[in-house]
Amino acid sequence: MTDLRSREITTPVVAAPAEPALPSLETRWARAEQRRSRRAARSRRTQTIAIWIGSGLATLLVVAALLFQAHGGRWFIVETPSMGTKAPVGTLVLTQKVDAASLHVGDIITFHPPAEPKETFTHRVVLVRNSVTGPLISTRGDINGAVDPWTLSQEDLVGRAVTVIPRLGWLIRAIPILLVGFTFVMLATRLIRTPSRRVSFRILGFSMLLSITVYVLRPLVGLVVLTATATTKGAAATVVSTGMLPIRVTATNGSTVDLASGQLGVVHVTATPHHVGYHLSSALNLDPWQWVVFFAICAIPMLWTFIVGLPPLRVRDLDDAFEEALAEEHSRERAEKRTARRAGRAAARTDARSAAHGGADA
Repeated sequence: MTDLRSREITTPVVAAPAEPALPSLETRWARAEQRRSRRAARSRRTQTIAIWIGSGLATLLVVAALLFQAHGGRWFIVETPSMGTKAPVGTLVLTQKVDAASLHVGDIITFHPPAEPKETFTHRVVLVRNSVTGPLISTRGDINGAVDPWTLSQEDLVGRAVTVIPRLGWLIRAIPILLVGFTFVMLATRLIRTPSRRVSFRILGFSMLLSITVYVLRPLVGLVVLTATATTKGAAATVVSTGMLPIRVTATNGSTVDLASGQLGVVHVTATPHHVGYHLSSALNLDPWQWVVFFAICAIPMLWTFIVGLPPLRVRDLDDAFEEALAEEHSRERAEKRTARRAGRAAARTDARSAAHGGADA
């Protein structure tokens, strides 16, 4: 017979797999610091490259301007519409010194009128005649109805226009406002810690800066009434566009005229017993594709947000939040250790006093 009592049934014990140990707080903190250092290094490299490129372009521009001026060149921004579409308001005009004897009818020159030597005009030569004292020059603005009431000599000339760039003068006038505003926005938003929020405020700040610049300079739409004459049916107003964009001018109870930048036009107003005088209004007059471009430019901040996007929340903002949580946890642990050390020292002093009292009693 088999002794069943002598049998022992044993069940093998399988040890549970050990859970992977989590990295210590110090390790996580060090990794977070490394990530922050790498991001800061990349940002500094990008900013450094951008600064060097911007500085290089600015230096080249300044050197070119100095060389141009050293060889007798000057630059001016047209402020009146007298040259019509050839040089509307906001045009940049570059001139070079010229000898009066080399001028021809049709040349565009910049000069100081003899009666107003502090003023500067840019008009077209309409007549060159010789005299005992040298060539005498007559000028006229392209849309002016009469020749200028002065005769120019060599001493009055600033130079002949060698380059005429419409609209660029508006940008040059806007540069000081844009630089001051850009610096303010960048410095103010540096105080914002969260990258996505910082970029959002910068987009908002730059949009407001452009709006303020356009409001101050008013480069897009402008209208000047040159003359207003009475007619048998009412009045006729001669107008010229001084903005960069095409407009439609409408006279109340009268006609309309479409004008491009620097273009001249006439609107007629019909006289009625109920209207004294006349009223003109202007509005943008763009082609469909121009409206598309116009709205696309206005929507650049929104398109930037949709296409390029803000800094991703999962990578940066959560890292910053994690780093802040680690910092708080680290501070809390240090505070707990300080509290435990104080409690230990207090307990040791209490035990020492108790021991001292016990010895005295004995």
